[in-house]
Amino acid sequence: MIEWVFVLSASRLFKVYINMKASCLCGLVQIEIKSPFISFSYCHCGQCRKSHGAGSVAYGTCLKSDVEWLSGKKKVRCFESSEKVKRGFCKECGSNLYYYNKDYPSHLDIPLAILDEASKIQPEYHIHVASKAEWYSINDDLPQHLFEH
Repeated sequence: MIEWVFVLSASRLFKVYINMKASCLCGLVQIEIKSPFISFSYCHCGQCRKSHGAGSVAYGTCLKSDVEWLSGKKKVRCFESSEKVKRGFCKECGSNLYYYNKDYPSHLDIPLAILDEASKIQPEYHIHVASKAEWYSINDDLPQHLFEH
């Protein structure tokens, strides 16, 4: 069950989600994200599009130390998609589980699609719009960053 708390920041009240569970398609790999996501984005880079087979990928960024592996950690394999990036996936079903960039060693980006419960989490912006597929249209008013944010 996704839990939430209210956080007061800069005179604004925010609802943040904690203790979010996520899993791969076959269910062998299960994780829990203990802390709120730091940010949410849609990525349009070619590597994310190819690894997920989608026009864009919605990610939540969290602290690596706040991801608890509940089951199946030995079923996770990594693919180095570039010199700085590793992508974790389930070796049984192929589900993408995380994106790790060596430039941000304390963070993991978790695909929002692997969350077990639907939540009202919405990405806040688009990144790598310069790499967006020509056939893909962005139909929202979120900020668009040509590269990383």
